[in-house]
Amino acid sequence: MKKTYILLILLLFPFLAGGQALRGSYFSENSVYRNKLNPAFAPRTSYLGIAAIDNLGFGLTGNIGLSDFLYPASDGSLQTFLHPDVASSTFLGNLPSNPHLDIDFDTDILNVGFFTGKNSFWTVGLGVRVDGEVNIPYEFFSFLKNGASSDPQEYSMKDLSVIQNAYAELSVGYSHNLSDIVKGLSVGGRLKFLAAADRLDIRADYINMRMGSDKWIVSTDASMYAAMRGLDLWQNDDRSFGHDIDKKRLGLAGMGAAVDLGAEYRLYINRFFDSIRFSASVTDLGFISYPAGSLEQFRTSGNVEYDGLDDISFGKDVDFGDTFKQIKDEFLEIADLEEIEPQKGIVSRIKPNLYIGVEAPFLWNKMSLGLLYNAKFGYTSTRNELTLALNARPAQWVNIGVNYSMLNTAKSIGWLLELTPRSGVGFFIGSDYTFFETATLYTIPLGNKGFNLNAPLNELNFNFRFGVHIALGNRFDDIAMAKKAARTSDDD
Repeated sequence: MKKTYILLILLLFPFLAGGQALRGSYFSENSVYRNKLNPAFAPRTSYLGIAAIDNLGFGLTGNIGLSDFLYPASDGSLQTFLHPDVASSTFLGNLPSNPHLDIDFDTDILNVGFFTGKNSFWTVGLGVRVDGEVNIPYEFFSFLKNGASSDPQEYSMKDLSVIQNAYAELSVGYSHNLSDIVKGLSVGGRLKFLAAADRLDIRADYINMRMGSDKWIVSTDASMYAAMRGLDLWQNDDRSFGHDIDKKRLGLAGMGAAVDLGAEYRLYINRFFDSIRFSASVTDLGFISYPAGSLEQFRTSGNVEYDGLDDISFGKDVDFGDTFKQIKDEFLEIADLEEIEPQKGIVSRIKPNLYIGVEAPFLWNKMSLGLLYNAKFGYTSTRNELTLALNARPAQWVNIGVNYSMLNTAKSIGWLLELTPRSGVGFFIGSDYTFFETATLYTIPLGNKGFNLNAPLNELNFNFRFGVHIALGNRFDDIAMAKKAARTSDDD
């Protein structure tokens, strides 16, 4: 069976495309950004975010990595899983049952938080978000590795998808401390208005391939749509795609809305443990509507006869750019997508998150131990994560945290450093996933030496976030005094 490299197209898709806060900051009481994870949280100071460098973050998460697809050769170089020296049982035995990879990128253009009373906190934000999701069935890799090992050979693949979404959001949030009614209770919400730039949605519910020596019978049920105002997408005679962009028709691909809802309850103890804090929130619960005028749609359903893939080689001197294009054309020929005229618009949800947390501060609130559950409802499946966090607040203006995530396939350590002064410039930097082993994907020519572009060697789990803000400090003292008065009354 002739081999292909379709896999790497899907793996590299997120890099070609490009959570709004670290999970580790969820229990950082002084953080000005954890409000994005739970709108009930209010910081101790008003703030103004600095555009372009305020809360900039990117990340990718998955249960596959380069070590699943690259293997050491006898001469010390790396060879792909397609090489005959790599046993099929070795390669397939290391793969998870549902390989997947997600991408997230976002940044705040405007981020303002301010108090209108000691119990009322408001936020106004404007940001840009890009997310992507790739799901590749296990059987697909078996097809790539084993091919037609018998005659006939049959493969049945389900739920293959590639989805990418980009949009801007304008948000208004409000948090209120209800301690005057129910002591220790805070609630909050945020309303978001969404403006989509584009969306790509490719889904194959199933692909069944019956491969014989003379021909293949391919049964498919797949669809694709691209939403982008001004985009003209067409098929050539060989089923490859061409495109053009009409600058005069450029505009929003769609509009939508979303809400964040959250609550926190503090059970005060006034002993070694200052309090036990219970919290829960749901964020990004919403949708985007794409009108028919911004859609290009394609669909396939039924049987197609196909005479097999052309030869594709993967030696050291191969031009991978040309190779990827050839594989893409081959895959589109198998899929046999046909253009259809959109009769109506499409409504698609965005990816909501559920957070449930419990925290126990101790040593007079100088440290805390927290446990956070996060469920991220993706476009095709749900990703679950459980994070244990230890936080230290040696001073009012310093947050230091380390955490360990344990439900995701990649068990990983995260960290956070945040400076939150009463007034002046604040700063934070951190990661929920830290990798220690890398492999070079590509060397960028730079002078005589070049620059290596590296990626995690094992599971592709990594995120990084940093930001700079200006702390205004106009309500810091009021909140601190209110909490102190509440504790004093308990002691009496």
